[in-house]
Amino acid sequence: MADELLIFEQTIEALYLRALHGRLTPECKARLRQAGLDVDQKLRPAYAFDAWMTFLRITSEELFPQLPLEQGTWKLGESYIEGFRETMLGRAVLSLLRVLGPRRTLMRATQNFRAGNNYTESKLRELGPTQFELWMNEVGPYPAFTAGIIHAGLRVAGAQDIVIEMSGYDGHACVYRINWSEASVSSGVAGSGDSKAASRSGSISSL
Repeated sequence: MADELLIFEQTIEALYLRALHGRLTPECKARLRQAGLDVDQKLRPAYAFDAWMTFLRITSEELFPQLPLEQGTWKLGESYIEGFRETMLGRAVLSLLRVLGPRRTLMRATQNFRAGNNYTESKLRELGPTQFELWMNEVGPYPAFTAGIIHAGLRVAGAQDIVIEMSGYDGHACVYRINWSEASVSSGVAGSGDSKAASRSGSISSL
């Protein structure tokens, strides 16, 4: 893993300039600016991992004040995929996921996440045709954010009725237990962080 954990500019762009465009209140922007992210100025090439985690916490608190951080960051993870598909890189990556299907998408987890950071490592264990355990080395204090990304990415890849359970979380690494029903080529991304869409297509729980 890299000595300094960095989040690349395209990750910030996907979430804040694409998915959340027009949804950030002046109060949210002010808190983000104080934490080191000015969404109204040119983005830096990279941001420190700890700062990124602070951005996610602030955004969840401001956009979803009625929800626990776990649920709010989950919704941000799904929103990230919505914004990512609006970027040039995202269009290419998500088009590939539709071809690969859910299983091979999980096999590419390290490569997929490394498109937006310099530190992700993963290991995949197959439990059955549509049942897997995905270990990720660093998900920070909000593992549900990564779960939301995985969930939305698998939907793009064609999975349905996705269930994600988190286990073995130690504050850094986490094991995601993932299962789904038969894939559908017509599946897409959950819309605009819609909790009803998320509950229809899958669920998350901490063990």
